[in-house]
Amino acid sequence: MDNRFNQLLLYLENQKISSKNLVAIKSDASFRKYYRLENNILAMDAAPEKGESVSKFSEIARILHSFNLSAPKIIDVNNKEGFILLEDLGDKVFSTFMNKENKIDLYKKAIDVLIDIKIKSYQNKSSLSKLKSYNFEELYKETILFIEWFIEQKLGMQITNKKRDEFYQILQKAFLDIKSKNDTLVLRDYHVDNLILKDHKEPLKQVGLIDFQDALLGSSFYDLASLLEDVRMPLNKNEKDKLIKYYINKTNENYEIVLREINFFSLQRNLKILGIFNRLAIRDGKARYLKYLPATFNFIKSNLKSSLFFDMKNWIEELQIKELQL
Repeated sequence: MDNRFNQLLLYLENQKISSKNLVAIKSDASFRKYYRLENNILAMDAAPEKGESVSKFSEIARILHSFNLSAPKIIDVNNKEGFILLEDLGDKVFSTFMNKENKIDLYKKAIDVLIDIKIKSYQNKSSLSKLKSYNFEELYKETILFIEWFIEQKLGMQITNKKRDEFYQILQKAFLDIKSKNDTLVLRDYHVDNLILKDHKEPLKQVGLIDFQDALLGSSFYDLASLLEDVRMPLNKNEKDKLIKYYINKTNENYEIVLREINFFSLQRNLKILGIFNRLAIRDGKARYLKYLPATFNFIKSNLKSSLFFDMKNWIEELQIKELQL
């Protein structure tokens, strides 16, 4: 039994929470660990020395509660040791509960929550004022993982400083072209593995939200792109088109603007994912994420067809990466 787990047991004992029926829950790609306890309680182990933060989780949960959305209730937070006790939202995860009959309806529920977050963000600007902006530099720090961990570490190709500068400038130009507004709470990992169906009379509160500790203030289309172009559960073209039209009908957004922002954020996100999943395999020994690479390649190739990415397409084609050849 490792020292960290003993710390958790001691924390639970001090909180007078029984660990008798403690069950570990399958973890995600982060260093966080989750445990299911009795009485509808979860324990999160987010070790500070591994860069995790329970204080950020509780801060974003507070914002989501103020928006009247279904984030877990916080029972206790130990910032120093990195433990948090929170409400267990149950196990009806969208990705496992979904079937042919309810799939589109579940996605529509998820889109309704994003629309509500956009409206509430505008109405409650002061509550978001302390959040970092999801600006271009932040986006670029993520996207460079594509070069560092896929191109260089996985493929063994060396990218010169000149080529890196070109990559930076191409991505920046595309970002400036979409004229993105950083005015919305962005949860950043908004996809069907992180949404839980709850039994509630209010439709918006039927969507349980988790894994939002990295939230920033950014474009309302980032989480929409994350939801609709998710490597874990790719939608077919008909499903995606239907859901984009649903979003537009409810918001009166311009169709071309919506598509361009989804193009940008999907490409940026999937280049980042390509880097992260290879880093997980190479550095952390978590090879299970490599099964999502074919879907990742497909999203990248699809988005590179946009006129927004003419220069990026040429930059990638010069490297002659067979998986990304159109």
